[in-house]
Amino acid sequence: MTNAERERLFDLIRVPSVSALPEHDADMALAAQMMASELELAGASPVVTHNGRHPLVFGSVGPTDGRRVIVYGHYDVQPIGDPGLWHSPPFEPTVRDGYLYARGSSDDKGNLFMLLVAAQRLMAEGRLGVRLDFLIDGEEESGGTSAEEWLAADAEDAHAAVIFDAPMIGPGRPSFCVGVRGLLYRRITVRVSENDAHSGIYGGAALNSVLVLHDLVAAIRPRGGRLPEPLNAGVVPPTAAEREAWTELPGGAEALADSGLAPADARAAAEFYERTTALPSIDVHGLAAGEPTAVKTNIPAEATATLSLRLAPGQSADVVGKSLDALLRAAVPDGAEVEISDHGVAAPAVMDPAHPVLVAAADGFEEALGRRPVPVRTGGTIPIVAAFTERGIPTVLTGFGLPDDGIHGPNERLLIDHLELGVAAAMGLFDALAR
Repeated sequence: MTNAERERLFDLIRVPSVSALPEHDADMALAAQMMASELELAGASPVVTHNGRHPLVFGSVGPTDGRRVIVYGHYDVQPIGDPGLWHSPPFEPTVRDGYLYARGSSDDKGNLFMLLVAAQRLMAEGRLGVRLDFLIDGEEESGGTSAEEWLAADAEDAHAAVIFDAPMIGPGRPSFCVGVRGLLYRRITVRVSENDAHSGIYGGAALNSVLVLHDLVAAIRPRGGRLPEPLNAGVVPPTAAEREAWTELPGGAEALADSGLAPADARAAAEFYERTTALPSIDVHGLAAGEPTAVKTNIPAEATATLSLRLAPGQSADVVGKSLDALLRAAVPDGAEVEISDHGVAAPAVMDPAHPVLVAAADGFEEALGRRPVPVRTGGTIPIVAAFTERGIPTVLTGFGLPDDGIHGPNERLLIDHLELGVAAAMGLFDALAR
């Protein structure tokens, strides 16, 4: 990027647009206006809407009769967490050792900015051959649905969708993400009595809500990396090309060790990419019961757990969700009651790398970068991707961050050279889609 382009990106990064924290609402509004200004530089007449909690920014550039390509990105970022873990101020862009350090440098301000600059340059040169409809979200990091609602109300067909919000497989080695996992989020509350009871008087004879909750979780937990069979319904297995791509990625043992994590079982490291991108998984995120810090010998009347099930590409949230709830209810003993509440759902998505649009996009990348992108899946969840694929819109999900960029954690970073690399790839991509 030129110095002027880079400075505009740095100014955007300096705005702490944390969508999950109300104290940053004014920063969110400012960042939305900065996004509108970038669209104006490309020749758009942007619209900033306030249908959700935070603004959604829309702008169209390029020939009105050209193929329509929806470009999605988000300007909101994650909270910084413990500021003491950052080696430089999280909202002051800092370049050291070839990396740009700051919250949002990779996810997603840096990646989104590459697409904006590509559009600006192509428009300035008079050779943007597609109509780019930018849809810039302010709620991606906080569970908002304004972008999905906008897409649901949009009746016009689109030739393709483009998102820069996925990692490369290594420096200078691009990838196309061809699958994302969905998500079912549940809160489970077990009740066994009206009040806590004395364990010396009733222990061994009375139901204990914590032990009942333990049995419910045990009924759905993975064994040897595989969930109970009803929770595997609909899984689309990875292709041979995807499995081949895994061999180019860091080994599972290395990936776990680099994050300070222990393998779940003896086969977890060897099956790392299959388990984290191509299979469903369940994790418990929180437990609450009794008074764990007090010295009390009560039998808790109530216990609660929050958990999520990551849906593999090909699975139905409705079908698997019903199976999940049925397994939980089947494990409830007589005398206990369970309440299962739904706290969020996102569908998975799978894209065919042989689709003509994805092939053309890969051609554009290869022409610009000299390397063809490798098809891989990601284990995360991006709701807008499923919304695009459900509409039948071929979706190019890629990006120029790296797996070790530390997104959502302290010291988030992006290779500074990838800024220009991403702009070049985006220009090649738009040219290829026009052809």
